[in-house]
Amino acid sequence: MAEAWTCAFGAENALMEARLEGNAQVAELPLINLQNDQGAPSTAWRVPGKEAYLIAHLPRPILCRGFSFHRTNLSAGARYSLVARNGAGVVYASGGQQTQTVSGQFLVVFPNDQTITQLDISISDQGNPDGFLSFPLAYLGPLWQPERNMSWQGNESQQATIDEATSLSGVEYPTLRYRQRAIAIDHQSLGIAELPKIRSIENTAATGRNILFVPDLSAADRNSAMIFGRLTPGDITCPAGAADRRATTMTVKERL
Repeated sequence: MAEAWTCAFGAENALMEARLEGNAQVAELPLINLQNDQGAPSTAWRVPGKEAYLIAHLPRPILCRGFSFHRTNLSAGARYSLVARNGAGVVYASGGQQTQTVSGQFLVVFPNDQTITQLDISISDQGNPDGFLSFPLAYLGPLWQPERNMSWQGNESQQATIDEATSLSGVEYPTLRYRQRAIAIDHQSLGIAELPKIRSIENTAATGRNILFVPDLSAADRNSAMIFGRLTPGDITCPAGAADRRATTMTVKERL
């Protein structure tokens, strides 16, 4: 089993097939929007007020390791309660915890893999000034970890798209359209037995589904470091000849 400090991939989003229930919603921004892959507020699930709940009924028992929200308008002081069930039994519960939301996202990691048929989560964000809670993206499912961690030669970047107008006197008027994070993954020590999982992740990404990537699952800053979006694979190479080592690169861009 991989160590807790290795990176993690989430590519099997159980919410996409689930039957969802939730509280009051804005008519044009219904709960079903959680089952699209777009990360914009205009395609989100929006709840009036400062409290929301979500119940996901899975179509069959599914092995899950974590749950996350992304690109929300939650404040750092938001709190959550989460219950995961397998049939009538509770397999994991966490009540009244602070989300520690950073840049609109937070991740709940179960202590170990749990087979679940239903997930209930409630959110309270009394300090939110917007008058509504917005949830564009969510993930529920397994978190696969390679046996050995990625190379630290990978990097994080942020693309900013800016419209610029310049007056005749040279005065500049920049207007920010959007910012998009990206992480370049450089993994130099995969085992041959791990390649089917890598190919499975790449196949899922090729359909347009979002992939969750967490650089370090046990890190204190995982909520700010993780990214959920489109994955573009690179080549799989053999840097160590016939040895049980393979290398690959990937880029994950935040889904807007």
